[in-house]
Amino acid sequence: ISLLLDSANRNRLMEREDQRASWAREFKVALESDTWGQIEEAREAYLLLASKIKNIHDQNTFQCSVTEKALLLKMASALTLRAREVKDDSDCGVGKGGMQQMAALFNKILVQVQPLPLFPFTLPNTAINAVAEPLSVVDTSEIEGGSLLPPLTLQHQGEQALSIHIEKWGFKDATVFIDPFVSVTVVDSHSQLIESQQDTPSSNRSKPNYVIFGTMVHLQTPVSTMRPGTCIILELKHFKPKKKKVSTKAWAFMELEEFRNKHQTKLMLEIYQKPTDLKRKKLNLLSVKPLYLHVELHTRVS
Repeated sequence: ISLLLDSANRNRLMEREDQRASWAREFKVALESDTWGQIEEAREAYLLLASKIKNIHDQNTFQCSVTEKALLLKMASALTLRAREVKDDSDCGVGKGGMQQMAALFNKILVQVQPLPLFPFTLPNTAINAVAEPLSVVDTSEIEGGSLLPPLTLQHQGEQALSIHIEKWGFKDATVFIDPFVSVTVVDSHSQLIESQQDTPSSNRSKPNYVIFGTMVHLQTPVSTMRPGTCIILELKHFKPKKKKVSTKAWAFMELEEFRNKHQTKLMLEIYQKPTDLKRKKLNLLSVKPLYLHVELHTRVS
């Protein structure tokens, strides 16, 4: 039996290596076409390779782990974005340099699993989600991002838990953001964090003048234990393709008096220009237009 198992394992490894080598050859041809400015050839080669990688991902041909699947999905997403870039002469956050960085992946994918090779740069989550449809076999926490925590468990009589429903942010250029998300931080009167920062998943919903979230954030500190000067900071962040990094667009805040002893309250918070000032001393409104952060507070008492 052990000999049969060893033979089966060898066959699986050989199949993985054959697939890796085939992808590597196709990627080399695509990158060479890209380098020489052969736009249509590069675009077709990138899209064909992306389709083949996505097919292995969807069918789970090699019984890949969740992290392997996530890596395959990122590779397919990057190839698809680069195909769009060469066609439209646009910037989707990949570039020829991103393709050159990916070359090393094609020497390791499917054959190196411990440790799994890392994807070399950051991709917009919306692009990954678009390629991922239908998303039935992938761990969405790896793809969508976010670090939201479950509702607070109240330990003592009279404790009060607060949850914030982030409805929408108002911006005059609301439709231009890539992967916008909200970071929620709770600080004390000395601007020190009193619990871990939570990030919402990125949103791909917007309408004129608003980025839509509809996301609930559960604070992990009972409101009844918060001291005077406690403040909740909310930051709108988004992905910048040219700089390949996440940047803060604007921020808002709620002081303790605004949310203590409130059962259910809708608030419209003023939105301020970056940088975020945890001490709330330098406040400059982002826009003169009447655009606000809309939230709804939900409290629960033990």
